[in-house]
Amino acid sequence: MARPTVSAAARIQRWLKELKAEDPAAHAQAIGPRGVIVGLSGGADSLALTSGAVRAGLTVHAVIVDHQLQEGSARVAARAAEQARELGAASAQVVTVTVNGAGEGPARTARYSALGREAAGRGVLVAHTATDDAEGFLVALSRGSGTDALAGIRPFARRHPVVTAGAAWIGRPLLGATRADTEAECELVGVDFWEDPHNYSQDYLRSRVRQELLPVMEEILGGHVLGNLARSARLLREDAQALDTVARKIIDSCAEVGAGGLVASLSIEELGKQPAALRKRAYKHWLAPFAGPLTNAHIEAIDSLVANWRGQGPVAVPWPEDSPTMNTDRRTSHRLVVRRSDQLLRIDEKLRQPYSEGR
Repeated sequence: MARPTVSAAARIQRWLKELKAEDPAAHAQAIGPRGVIVGLSGGADSLALTSGAVRAGLTVHAVIVDHQLQEGSARVAARAAEQARELGAASAQVVTVTVNGAGEGPARTARYSALGREAAGRGVLVAHTATDDAEGFLVALSRGSGTDALAGIRPFARRHPVVTAGAAWIGRPLLGATRADTEAECELVGVDFWEDPHNYSQDYLRSRVRQELLPVMEEILGGHVLGNLARSARLLREDAQALDTVARKIIDSCAEVGAGGLVASLSIEELGKQPAALRKRAYKHWLAPFAGPLTNAHIEAIDSLVANWRGQGPVAVPWPEDSPTMNTDRRTSHRLVVRRSDQLLRIDEKLRQPYSEGR
């Protein structure tokens, strides 16, 4: 019988110890009587997570999201719920969702929305592994991404779609495990796991990375390539976290606080004293409560207002999908912009110009 290199329970206990140091409130919540939500699919990774969380002493409430994308999905979901109860989960619930659109993105959105609603203020554990981290690293590398994207999956976060949907936080205790480890864990505890056909589909980029690219890399570069990629992501994650700390200090040093304690503007003079890499990271943190996802083009254009000022106009940034700080009804009449004014960088709303056919 194959055995995991480290048991899932031991990995979760180690993760809980790290969580206590990083976020004591989240740790207290995780080990508290309300317990945690575990996202369960019936696959090896999430079954190993469910088993490990129970054995680590957590009160586990398994939530199985049936995306209704495959024939027999209701049967798979019901079986996963049954297995969760057999493994010692305090409860197991199947939630059926409707996925709007094709591809991995819409399914992921529907899944996290469902998990967040069911969490109702509790933490959510999901079963990402080192294998997922390595795959994500390669995809991000192919897109010319920076440190944040290459840093891969964070073990703990309070900013995530599942949190927006109602969870307190999201945790990923199995990032050090491989799929071989989770499959061995399932064998060890005596549960059969479901193989998702989508994991082998040619229609999904990550599936092709997993099934086609990684085997070739292992053949050419050696069998440890997956672990090495995951380690690179982890090292970059540590760097990114340190840089985030510095960026937040920069914001504190040049911030003008507006209504509700939000940073309404930043001092151009103070920003100009910082290296470009730290300025750009500071913009991302500053705009996070106000704006939607920012691209490199947005960040470069914003930085030009500070470092290459020639009297240019404001930089339009995306409205957030769901923000408590902006009136979303104004999207049709106004643009969200970052502009330079009176030696300050400001976030503002700008009236949209009416469209003219003669232009």
